[in-house]
Formats: sequence, C-alpha cells, structure tokens
Amino acid sequence: MPYIECHIAAGLTKTRKTQLIRDIVKVTHESIGSDPKIINVLLFEHPADNMSISGRIHGEE
Repeated sequence: MPYIECHIAAGLTKTRKTQLIRDIVKVTHESIGSDPKIINVLLFEHPADNMSISGRIHGEE
C-alpha cells in the first residue's frame, strides 16, 4: 500500500490539487503496478516564504 507525501507551496486551486493527485496515482500505478485503489497520496501545503528551492529563498533572484 504505497503512501506518497508531496510537499508543495500553498496556493494551488482545488482543481489543480485534484489533478496532481490523479497524476501521482497514475504514474505510481504505471511505475510499480500497484492497484490505484491502494495508492495513498498526502499533500502538504507550505507558505512559499517557508521554502527554499535550489538554495534560493522565495522572492530572491
């Protein structure tokens, strides 16, 4: 029973989050063959100001 955690910046619409979850389930199913009914996805939203990507803090160039 795969559990997948996805940490994202806050702000996606419910529609975009729903599509993200569907895409993660699809890719996981295709990659490891798990039944989509047992694939669990957890989204964790964080304020962009609390994130550093590639060593840069949100808003820095």
